[in-house]
Amino acid sequence: MDKHTKILIAEIPGEWTERTRSGHTNIWNGKNHDRPHRNGLPEVKLEPPEKGLYAERIDGAWYWISGCNKCNGTTGKWSYIVCDKHNACHHCGIHRSKLTETPWGHSEGFTCKPCQDRIDAATKAEALAKFAEAEFGDSDFEYQDECKCPHCATAIHLESEDHKDQEMTCDVCGGRFEVTLNYEVTYSTAVIGERVTA
Repeated sequence: MDKHTKILIAEIPGEWTERTRSGHTNIWNGKNHDRPHRNGLPEVKLEPPEKGLYAERIDGAWYWISGCNKCNGTTGKWSYIVCDKHNACHHCGIHRSKLTETPWGHSEGFTCKPCQDRIDAATKAEALAKFAEAEFGDSDFEYQDECKCPHCATAIHLESEDHKDQEMTCDVCGGRFEVTLNYEVTYSTAVIGERVTA
């Protein structure tokens, strides 16, 4: 696909400005729960003439343009629209149409499950080797500033809503462990009324 692709969409008036996307489908004046759009214009849904294109309003008219980051030379950024040619695992190159399992999203497109399994196995082996080399003891996992897996020492980020005693499974090594929150009591004081002096 040419990154300079620009195909006029004659069916859509240039003055229409309300367009959303749902996958490859472009929707103008989208309904809200079967109610007409607030602008009163009819809802129109169009599929692009080929995968990798999406609708963009340019100089008061609607055009199909390339949205594939690889075709456009903007790799490294998440791409919402991918052409058929580039809809492949960025590691091994298998096309999405040949997948038998759900892939993992990646800024370069996706990673197929077999490739992700290999990456995860290598990451786990590396973490466990570093752990064995460092000779950690139980005390290395008590009263720490961050939550660390006691199997492989991987730091685990916890969102504030997850700050509670709980059982967890490490995303790196698969080890199960228990997290206990430790609280440190501190005191703050402030004068009430006027300060007492001698």
